[in-house]
Amino acid sequence: MAIIVDKDKKRRNIAIACTDLLLEKGLKNLRIAEIAKTAGIGKGTVYDYFANKEAVVFEIIRNLIQEHHEDLNARSDENTTCREKVLYLFDFYLCEFNDYQQHLKVYKEYIAAILSNGDLSMSEFNKECTDFIHQILTKIIHDGIVKGEIKAVAENLIYGMLASERGFMLMDWTENRTCKQKLKVYINTLFDLIEIK
Repeated sequence: MAIIVDKDKKRRNIAIACTDLLLEKGLKNLRIAEIAKTAGIGKGTVYDYFANKEAVVFEIIRNLIQEHHEDLNARSDENTTCREKVLYLFDFYLCEFNDYQQHLKVYKEYIAAILSNGDLSMSEFNKECTDFIHQILTKIIHDGIVKGEIKAVAENLIYGMLASERGFMLMDWTENRTCKQKLKVYINTLFDLIEIK
């Protein structure tokens, strides 16, 4: 009898096994042979699941984003305010927890690779990730408007909130300063302006 392999699960497991390797080597120095060894599979098997090393990194990031989304949902209920949900969403950057610090390091490595090589597939993947986060933020803001927590004009702030989070991250990384508190102040100030009192 043939063994049935869940390809999505196997793909995810390979990527998760290689997260530390990515952080150690960086995308530029990452090799398929090292991915195979770290995941405990043959080099040819890597190609059964991924077209190249970038696709492995995409899967790592996709998994991290999914974990973060699940955490956001687990931390939120009907009593969680719109402001709290937005801050939870941005915990990817804001939080000091070790798990998120590893996520942030992976994302930093990925952003550095995008900026340095201009690969179209990486840009397209980054857009996919941004669109997913945008959908989450849009739902949070929409739900806050429907519940009467915030003004309808808040919908005009969604892209600005996303751009601000990324901007604060880049300042943090490129200027060697900690901007997390400044992002919290910024988000809280926005909510002070849009909340219905």
